Amino acid sequence: MSTRAKTLRLKLVLAFLDLLCAYVSVVTGFKLKFGFLGTVPTHYIENTNFYILAVYIFVLLYNIAFKVYSTQRQSIDFAHITSLVPSVALVLVSLLVFDRALRLGMPIEMMIIICALLLFFMLLCRIGIKGLRFILVRYESLHAKELRRVLIYPAGEMGRYLCDKLLSNPAEPRVPVAFIDDNKALHGKRFNGVKVVGGFKSLGLTLRSHSVDEVIIALPGADAELVKRIVTVCRQQRVEVSRFGTIENIDDSPEKASISDIKLDDLLRRDRVHLNMNAVRRFIEGKTVLVTGGAGSIGSEICRQALTYGAKKLIVFDFDENGLFDIGNELGASFSESRFELRIGSVRDKVRLNELFREFKVEVVFHAAAHKHVPMMELNPVEAVKNNVFGTLNVAQTASRFNCERFILISTDKAVNPGNVMGASKRIAEQAIQMLNAVSNTVFAAVRFGNVLGSSGSVVPFFVKQIESGGPVTVTHPEMRRYFMTIPEAVQLVLEAGSLAKGGEIFVLDMGEPVRIYDLACDLIMLYGLKPNTDIKIEFCGLRPGEKLFEEIRLAEEDVSKTDNNKIYVLKPVEFDFHTFADEVKQLERCCSTYRQKELFEHMKRLVPTFNHQ
Repeated sequence: MSTRAKTLRLKLVLAFLDLLCAYVSVVTGFKLKFGFLGTVPTHYIENTNFYILAVYIFVLLYNIAFKVYSTQRQSIDFAHITSLVPSVALVLVSLLVFDRALRLGMPIEMMIIICALLLFFMLLCRIGIKGLRFILVRYESLHAKELRRVLIYPAGEMGRYLCDKLLSNPAEPRVPVAFIDDNKALHGKRFNGVKVVGGFKSLGLTLRSHSVDEVIIALPGADAELVKRIVTVCRQQRVEVSRFGTIENIDDSPEKASISDIKLDDLLRRDRVHLNMNAVRRFIEGKTVLVTGGAGSIGSEICRQALTYGAKKLIVFDFDENGLFDIGNELGASFSESRFELRIGSVRDKVRLNELFREFKVEVVFHAAAHKHVPMMELNPVEAVKNNVFGTLNVAQTASRFNCERFILISTDKAVNPGNVMGASKRIAEQAIQMLNAVSNTVFAAVRFGNVLGSSGSVVPFFVKQIESGGPVTVTHPEMRRYFMTIPEAVQLVLEAGSLAKGGEIFVLDMGEPVRIYDLACDLIMLYGLKPNTDIKIEFCGLRPGEKLFEEIRLAEEDVSKTDNNKIYVLKPVEFDFHTFADEVKQLERCCSTYRQKELFEHMKRLVPTFNHQ
């Protein structure tokens, strides 16, 4: 039976039981008033059916009004029970009005007795259902072939809700056997029959004494170090670790949370950024949004969030037909297909871009299309410049020509003092939109951030393949460090930057301290339940062409100031001569058309004086 069918069935059962309680309450109220062996006056007997019908109507009406039967209250918890009190109170008031209107003459004390009995019987039914569910779950658990014994950390609101959710579902293979919580005041207490056995220090002992199969962290805002400590203890005893709720739904109610595996970004060594997205909704809602590179890791997440924040029409533009097909299927499962369009094409094709802007009257552009693989672009520098420089210019100039409101360039920290072609090409793209911003009605801005965990071409999928094949995991240098973000964080920055942009800025995120790649590899190996340098060896292979040990997020000459969001900084770009820049770009284009790589590097060096190509 589907979840929806089960929910409907429980609603109908509760409604039927409430009507039964109403009938029993009226009959019992009469008996209590006049004695079980006494004679009920004829006047009251004649009006009994009126009272029963009235109570039926009032009970259903007010229970529905107070959402007693709503989906969020199906767990029959304290909130469910307390919602019955105002409902029954209004039943009493309504009975008084009903009796006086029809002049039936029922004593007030009898109405109070009936309503008190009604509340008692309805509570009794719900406690009975909860108890029956608990018995069924325990019975199912004893006979389950693949029973999973679960420890929940901590015993807060989310943890207690999760415990109740697991216990109330007979088909759920997970059964809570204990809580741990660092709040000593909770130690020894029980919630839904499950005991809080101690704090974090007792985790290892509890895993053994309770034969725990899985630990679930029910704390959406848990910091990375806490998660890592829990994972470390659990992996030592071959116990799985999951999360209930994530940082993305930290403000949501527990009903919206779900159990998911621990991921590498849960171990990210910095405080995550929780952005205020009200301004983003005002910026995106009702607009026609174009995302170039919309099938990529960053582009696809921009698409998801743009639709979530109310974009009127989304145009997903990419050269990758398979990627477009995949993101189209994904978006279609969550949003109306009338709200987005999939279009194949290249940012190098000016005619195609003109057609696109003319057809959809684009208002906001997020330019995520780029060649970003550093070693690959070292082997193909002309292609890097064609796509990252002239592709950006094509989209930006078209946006300006069609009077788009805003154009946001997705840039990278590799554009700062670049040591490779990819970084230098992105720096030239930043300068290009700075130049266009000075002569256009369109607001142009760039967003510069570090590496994105889990994106295509990033180090994480590369490490995963090496681990799954038995190792070794290859790290370029023991001291190589990078700034890291999760994909949702990166996209939130992009969207908020779009809302803050006034023109010509480069936005960067306070990304905390850079992460050592060696530590990242160790964490990933540990997530697989393996020991670094024991089960999976880590080897150092040396820096590849174009790579640097450390990345920077700004040039020394770029002035930094904070925005309204203290986690987002805005850089005032370095001034340069636009005419000289335009002339050099033309020379760059000629080099690309004839594949003259040596001259290409010379012109790139003139455009980006800090370009230190090895």
